[in-house]
Parts: sequence; structure tokens; C-alpha cells
Amino acid sequence: MFTDKESAEQEPPRQYLVKCDGCAFEQSVDGRDEAATVGNDHRRKTEHDVIAVEMPPSVGSS
Repeated sequence: MFTDKESAEQEPPRQYLVKCDGCAFEQSVDGRDEAATVGNDHRRKTEHDVIAVEMPPSVGSS
């Protein structure tokens, strides 16, 4: 029998697209924490505003 925690651990991490409003920077990453890390690093280096958009599972599986 699976608990909610066990089934959640088996799901693949969500995909995020990190994009910059000030330049052409764009990077796809796995997981919210990684998206935050990539976005913060880019912002620290460039002082540009960045956004992270969660991509639907169907986009990553094609």
C-alpha cells in the first residue's frame, strides 16, 4: 500500500522554463528549487528580472 508521500516521491520533478526579461537567457530545469537557483544566479550576474514558468508535462514528454 502506498502513502501519499511514497507516491509523490515516485513522480518525476516538474519542469520549469527560466526566462529573462532583459536578454535572451532561457533555460529549462527540473524542480522549483533549481529554477530559483538558476534565476537568482542570472539576476545576481546581470541585474535583469527573471521569471520561471512551470511547463505542462505534455511539453516535456514530446
